[in-house]
Amino acid sequence: MTSDSAAGYAPLGLDTDAAALGLTVTTVHSPLGSAVAHSRRTSRSSRATIFLHGAAGSWTTWTPLLRTAESLGVVIPNPILLDLPGWGDGTLTDAGEVVAIDAVCSLVKDAAEDLGFTQWDIVGHSMGGFIALHMASIWPQSVLSVGALSATSWSVIETLEHPIRRFAVLPGFVSLRAVMRMLAAMGEAGISLVRGLHAAHLLRAATSPLFRHASRIPASVIDALAAEVRPRAFGLAGEIARGYPADALWSRIECPVRAAKGDRDVFTTDADHARLGRILPDSVRSVIPGCGHFALVERPAAVLRELGYAPGS
Repeated sequence: MTSDSAAGYAPLGLDTDAAALGLTVTTVHSPLGSAVAHSRRTSRSSRATIFLHGAAGSWTTWTPLLRTAESLGVVIPNPILLDLPGWGDGTLTDAGEVVAIDAVCSLVKDAAEDLGFTQWDIVGHSMGGFIALHMASIWPQSVLSVGALSATSWSVIETLEHPIRRFAVLPGFVSLRAVMRMLAAMGEAGISLVRGLHAAHLLRAATSPLFRHASRIPASVIDALAAEVRPRAFGLAGEIARGYPADALWSRIECPVRAAKGDRDVFTTDADHARLGRILPDSVRSVIPGCGHFALVERPAAVLRELGYAPGS
């Protein structure tokens, strides 16, 4: 693959073979459930790059970014691509209907430390970006930088409290949350409905608000969305953000923060970036043209650039 092809829209599909990417698979357990780490040690350093996917994602969401980095000569030190509890091969216990953000972060911390890494650069997408920012606020000695890509933040937090009043702000999020609640109530029939839509080649249209050019998204991405429709896990992921005191906690962050979003992002707004800039004036915030909420799939080369990666870095 050339750098020219990497600069195009959605140039790569998702990889599912960890071994082919040189990644070792490790599972870490906790009372919350399990997280599955797909990692590759590139040096003896105790510093790793942790990638955290969003809701309805898994470790494979990051593979276009990883392959694009390799094609461009961008070095990502000691990458760890996680399946968070309830997603991919990660498991979520049946106890309770509330997941504490600190419990999720502790499991991410345990996974990294079990692999021998005590300092982390964390790159998170959507809900993964929210988790990354929280980890930076509570463990400043360990989190050395944050790359927040279309991070869940104020718009989602406030819409969770007032979905009707704020429908015009995030109509895509309010609508998706309503659909997920309906699917959760349907149980297995809800999952079968989604699988049926996918088999009928209708899921691409149903998920089109997530992308700038849905018709050009590789089939493997749509396949992954179909596989990762997990209404209970999606609902719990949303509840993590409900009532979250972002201003108070994120203003404590000491490490460098780079935040990027698509220009047609349905979940992260320009106002979110502006507010991040007010509480973290040294943060770097950018908008990636020609993409929606999944810039890591739609424009992986631009994501690398906006998050500060450069060839040979």
